[in-house]
Amino acid sequence: MNLRNYFPLVALLTLMALSACGEQEKNEKEAVRKSTLAYVTAYNQHDPKAIAAFWAEDAQLANPESGEVLTGRSAIEAAFQERFKAGEDTHLEVQIGSITFPSEGQAVETGTFSITRAGQEIQASAFKTFFEKQNQVWLIKQTRQVDTTSAPNQYQHLKELEWLIGQWVDQDEDVEIETSYKWDKAKNFIYQKFSVSIEEQAQQEGTQIIGWDPQAKQIRSWIFDSDGGFGEATWTKQEHSWVEETAYTLADGERASAVYIFTPIDSDSYTWESTGREVDGKQLPDIEPLTVKRKKG
Repeated sequence: MNLRNYFPLVALLTLMALSACGEQEKNEKEAVRKSTLAYVTAYNQHDPKAIAAFWAEDAQLANPESGEVLTGRSAIEAAFQERFKAGEDTHLEVQIGSITFPSEGQAVETGTFSITRAGQEIQASAFKTFFEKQNQVWLIKQTRQVDTTSAPNQYQHLKELEWLIGQWVDQDEDVEIETSYKWDKAKNFIYQKFSVSIEEQAQQEGTQIIGWDPQAKQIRSWIFDSDGGFGEATWTKQEHSWVEETAYTLADGERASAVYIFTPIDSDSYTWESTGREVDGKQLPDIEPLTVKRKKG
């Protein structure tokens, strides 16, 4: 018999086996994930008995602050009973990062979690939890956590510029300037994108990043254009207007500076003007106030 006739069959059986293994691992991951989410629900309901049911009989829970190690489901239940009895109002949130299976019946889950206590800053930590499958149920054997230091959020210093967020347009018969502002993910910076078109032909575009300088205690920005120029600016509020004082290096190496003034009219419009314009030591005419409108749609 020609053994080559068996090769397609062997390949098919191998693929079927790999597919079955992949599907099984997917199901086990989902089981661990659901167990974790159910644990979070039990914690936020302040139910010590329900919390303890997720732990193995010989599980260990270490307190990273005191160093105390609780051993056994009963001890863990008693600890949570005491915590909630004291009236501690806490809320738990978990972000699962990965779930792996180092060996049969063993699972390791990593991620981050945060605990919110009334009147206190949010406590954020990374965790690594070891699970063991007992009687078809994934139970926690041990968990480790590492406190993470959260960087201060700078939104509080930039929130007065929030009215800029969105898309804006200034145009006449020949020139159109489109500008957009948006927050970064953590609201620590505002990203500005701009483009200039003359008679519907793109001429220049650029990016500006607006942020808080914690050392200088001031709002600053950094700008880069498609011609190769770059600059930086400081922002200050004067009555109802924002004043941006800019120092610029043009693509040909010449130095330029200007003062830009933004004055909100309402939620959908503001005026923009420029004074003190100078290029390589030569004064340029001021730009009279222009009305910029929020782009619809």
